[in-house]
Amino acid sequence: MNKKAYIRTSGMYVPDKVVTNDDLSKLMTTSDEWIQRRSGICERRYAAEGDRCSDLAKHSVINMLDKGEVTAEEIDAIIYATLSPDFHFPGSGVILQEKMGWADRHIPCYDIRQQCSGFIYGLQMAQAFVEAGMYQNILLVGAELHSNALEYNDRGRAVTVLFGDGAASVVVSPSPDEKSAILTTEVHADGGGALDGVHLILFDIGKKPIVYYDPKDESQNVVLFPEMPNPKNLFTNAVRRMVEVSLSCLNRLGMTVADVDWVLPHQANKRINNMAAEYLSIPTEKVLYNIHKYGNTTAATIPLLLDEFSMNGTIKRGDILLMVGFGSGFTWGAGVVRY
Repeated sequence: MNKKAYIRTSGMYVPDKVVTNDDLSKLMTTSDEWIQRRSGICERRYAAEGDRCSDLAKHSVINMLDKGEVTAEEIDAIIYATLSPDFHFPGSGVILQEKMGWADRHIPCYDIRQQCSGFIYGLQMAQAFVEAGMYQNILLVGAELHSNALEYNDRGRAVTVLFGDGAASVVVSPSPDEKSAILTTEVHADGGGALDGVHLILFDIGKKPIVYYDPKDESQNVVLFPEMPNPKNLFTNAVRRMVEVSLSCLNRLGMTVADVDWVLPHQANKRINNMAAEYLSIPTEKVLYNIHKYGNTTAATIPLLLDEFSMNGTIKRGDILLMVGFGSGFTWGAGVVRY
């Protein structure tokens, strides 16, 4: 019988450049008070000029390898979750592989596009691969570089104030003793919300050519930037689905919220997470946050929480973690992990 998979180690990277709410208020009609009240965000990080998403991912992998829990030679597959790949194609997984100097090893690379749920989807894939015996040490990366694709004016304000750049990585391996294990994962999608939540139609394969616009006509160039036409519906769905999938995972394990040591929710909006925690009857002191520092880094938010709070001693080996996320698509999922 194959062993359970577990999260063996983690690493993270956020760029040095800090962009505050006051900085954004100089570019659009907004304020620090308005942004904090609606999202809980105080500041976010922006990548250096010339950086691509794979560069942020590489830094997070190097940070992870520097901890000495796993060697580069042990990694035998890559799963790369992002909505901001370096290019339309090829996927960023192969680019990361080359930047790490692993191209001659020919390890497989999977790119997944489940937005804010990307890490949970990737975790389920890695768990299944490891427990099936297909791979032994899977590098799972969540990385985003949003800042180069945002619209810094009043039209783009609702989206721009939320997002930041960052990356985090974990390695999923067979558990040496099953004391640490990925206990269960569950993911879902509802394509009815595909164009209702945050989306970007830049590459519409139904158009010939796929990108053409008159920059003087805002009705045309709108497809170049992310949109969020129905934030209330996004908010409502996020709360409902995060609660549902969390309870479903716990019920499957015969657990209750009382068994959970820490909740690692996707960092999209503090109000969403607070309301989900309230419905779940989870004490607020068990819910971890860093949205105030980094904003919404999409696929990177949950592994950023994991690395930051394990490195500062909050999360310890043996703790029960509930990881849960909701993203555009709509996609959502949760995982219960004994760290």
